[in-house]
Amino acid sequence: MKRFIFLSLSILLLMILIAGCAAPKTPPAVATPPVIGTFSNDPITISAGGTSTLSWVVDGATSVSIDQGIGKVDVQGTKVVSPVTSTVYTLTATNSAGTVTRSAVATVNPAPPAAAMPFAVTSVIANTTPANFTGACPKTFTFYATITANGPGTVTYRWESYNGENSENSDPQTLTFTEAGTKTTTLQWDLIGTSSGLHRVRILSPYDAASNPVYYELNCGTGKMVTGVMVGVDQYPVIGPCPKTIHFWGTIIANGPGTVTYRWERSDGTAVPGSVVFTAAGTQTVTNLLTQGEGYGWQLLHILTPDDGVSSKIDYALRCDTQSK
Repeated sequence: MKRFIFLSLSILLLMILIAGCAAPKTPPAVATPPVIGTFSNDPITISAGGTSTLSWVVDGATSVSIDQGIGKVDVQGTKVVSPVTSTVYTLTATNSAGTVTRSAVATVNPAPPAAAMPFAVTSVIANTTPANFTGACPKTFTFYATITANGPGTVTYRWESYNGENSENSDPQTLTFTEAGTKTTTLQWDLIGTSSGLHRVRILSPYDAASNPVYYELNCGTGKMVTGVMVGVDQYPVIGPCPKTIHFWGTIIANGPGTVTYRWERSDGTAVPGSVVFTAAGTQTVTNLLTQGEGYGWQLLHILTPDDGVSSKIDYALRCDTQSK
């Protein structure tokens, strides 16, 4: 009996010793949110249209993103941005322990107001109808000019004429523009006998400039089927990227039915034939396109049948300008 008690106590003591020698258990690690080391932009302030570079370093994140349309990014990197206005960029870093954010501000200085464009005449085109007339005299020719300006202001101009011997200038006149656009001015010219010459518009202010010359011819005599022919151009001068297409138009006036054959003739010797059918007295319009590089010259419409006659010459000028659109 004593031996049994001793053995039991020995076993109990051994179990206590074994339990005391067991290693303590390590507590589980506690997860921590990600750390944003840096998030900044350089430069902080930019001018309108300029750029700034965002840069960031993030540790311990499983997902990193930047707002303002940038989206998901790597844990470390850069991004060039060009905000239109001052903008706050926010970086968001996430892992299983949580989400952290940091912001960077890009300040945009507005662009200075554009300098006001000086008032200018951008185009002046003169013409007449009819330019060539054969028939009973006296005859009144109507000359007109379209003047285009780039904004509000006043244009001073006058009509100038030359008949091969004498020149004559009308009194100065004015056109007032309240905004950018085109205005038309006319001149009535009464002729009592056979004559020819030219008219044009001279711009006196805001600076000196002149329209294309408009040639006219009056033959007092028996009538013909083609009683008038005139030509025009859409713009004078033409400024823009080269090559450029210039649009010419011609108006043929007939006093009855028939077929009119004609030919466009140009200062460089080019001739382009054509024809038009009149079913009754009236007017018909024909066109011609010229595509070329920088240069100048003239073009006219030559009536071949049933009568021989020519329009006035219409000048054209093209200046290549790669900056224009």
